[in-house]
Parts: sequence; structure tokens; C-alpha cells
Amino acid sequence: MGRSEPAYQPIQTMPSAQEGPTKFSTPTGVITDQWDRIALWLSTYLDTAPVVPAEQIAIDDAIARTGVSWPEELQALFRSVNGYPHDAWVPLLPSHELFDLERVIDERQVELEVWGEFAEDMDEDELSTSMAGDSAGTWLPEFVPFAGVDGNLLFVDTRPGPLYGCVTEFDKVSADDGGPQWISISALLTDVADALESGRPFAGAWTPSVVDGQLEWLYDT
Repeated sequence: MGRSEPAYQPIQTMPSAQEGPTKFSTPTGVITDQWDRIALWLSTYLDTAPVVPAEQIAIDDAIARTGVSWPEELQALFRSVNGYPHDAWVPLLPSHELFDLERVIDERQVELEVWGEFAEDMDEDELSTSMAGDSAGTWLPEFVPFAGVDGNLLFVDTRPGPLYGCVTEFDKVSADDGGPQWISISALLTDVADALESGRPFAGAWTPSVVDGQLEWLYDT
């Protein structure tokens, strides 16, 4: 299966249906339930290789290497799918490539190095007392990326607070200023599954289609 980098477009395109702490108001669900919906759709409509999950021992090793606590949903995501190999790549997310565990570690380290000098100029007390979902304006060790392309990432916020585990978009220009997008990974996967099954736009802008046995997302400008 051929592979090309997804064209990045920010997902800040449509407000949530109601006022709340995240842009999209989809509630938390169950990772395995939503992944089963996605996997069924993929196996029905696409010519893809079987999905390979990560073993818990590999997940535990990645957690230890990041030095932060991973929400159970983030672990459950990798128990369902450990990214996609290059020879069986699927653009499951329209503008972010799903990472495997090694890429999680690599991308996180790159962001820590790139944004480290900016963090040095910020108020350490303010950063140390910030809560999940608070805009940091830089990359923090508590951010765990799980998808992205060209420095534009989706990460899980592992800082403490009611929004622990929320999904935020990180832009290489404006950092995390857009705020939390989804309350959890399962909420994100619910929106993906709904879009695939119904053909309705994902994140208010991306419409799925199948072309020659491959998934394509059409961006509505």
C-alpha cells in the first residue's frame, strides 16, 4: 500500500455544540468499543494488512521512558493499535499520522529539545502549578504525543486536574494555544468511527472516502 504524508490542516474549524472545557463535546466512551467499530470499517472497506497491537510490556517500557503517568485510555489505544508499519500505512486521522511507541518517545524528545529554550524564559512556578488543559505556550514533559505530522501534534495531557487525559493539538507556531480538543482519546475515536460509518465530516471539516481501496480524507475549506 502506497504511503504519503498527510497534508496538515489545523483541526480548529468548528466550535463544539455546547459550551464546555473542550472544543468538541463528544463524551468519553470505551477505547475498545470505538476501536472495534473502526477496525470493522477498515477491514470491510479497505485493502489493509492486519493491525498489530503493542504488548503491555512494551507500553510499560515507554511509560518508564517518559517518566510521566499515562492515562489508561492511552495505554488501551496502543493495546489496540501500535501505529501502522510503512508498508501498511492507513491515514486513520485526516491530518495527523498515528504513532507507534518508539515514535512517541522520539517525537516527545524532539519537542522537549526544540521548545526547551522557550520554557526557560517562562515562569517556572506557573508552569509547575498548571493543570491539565491549561495553555502552556511551550512543550511540557507531561505532554505525550500519539499522532502528528511535521511538528504538528496531538498529545495527551498528563498534568493533574479534571481534564487529565484530554487531547490537545500542538501547533509548531502557536503551541497549545488552541486549548483541549477532546475530553479523552475515546472521545476522539468516537468521532472518527462516527465519520467513517456515516460519511459525516470529522472535526467539522474532513469527509472520509474510499479511493482504490484506500482511505482518503477530503478537507472542506
